[in-house]
Amino acid sequence: MISIDAYLTAVHRGLGGMDPGVRKDILLELRSHLTDSVGANGGNVGAAIQALGDPESVARRYRELYGYSSSYRLLFTAIAGIVGAFTVPVLFFGEAGIFPFFVSAFFLSIEFIFLIWVSTAAGNRAGLLAGVTAAVGRLAGFGVAVAVNRDTFLITPDGLAAFLLVSLLLIFVGWIPGKAKKAWGRPPPEL
Repeated sequence: MISIDAYLTAVHRGLGGMDPGVRKDILLELRSHLTDSVGANGGNVGAAIQALGDPESVARRYRELYGYSSSYRLLFTAIAGIVGAFTVPVLFFGEAGIFPFFVSAFFLSIEFIFLIWVSTAAGNRAGLLAGVTAAVGRLAGFGVAVAVNRDTFLITPDGLAAFLLVSLLLIFVGWIPGKAKKAWGRPPPEL
């Protein structure tokens, strides 16, 4: 049988990335609820804990309800911007031909996966901010490439249109999955 303290420690581990004040309030609320439930169940700690569910599920529900802390969302945004800069094919050295496009496609794939994860895990606002930052990072990388290769740089209208379209797509990919999860998800159970 697990104790209340062990249960709360497991929930605390699952709340990683959340605002410390919110985490503390959640744990105080759970401790109070468990103490009341144990009293109502005649001292049966196991029944009180079983009524709440496993600690990982409880932590996941609270994280979905309250989200990640602002420092984590800022970190997600910074990562998206940095990876966005590496999605520009002309930033990579190698033989002329297809090599830079493979490296760019690799980083673009990572960026899309990361933005989808941020949007669904941290919310559509965090995903939107990360998507905008990824697009800005991509445009900044393009600006650096143009400045460094000013004399030998060739920009075609079709290539520029495709580049801008993919940059805008990063914004939508950051926003839509979280919005869809929120709209199509089942209402969270009462905690």
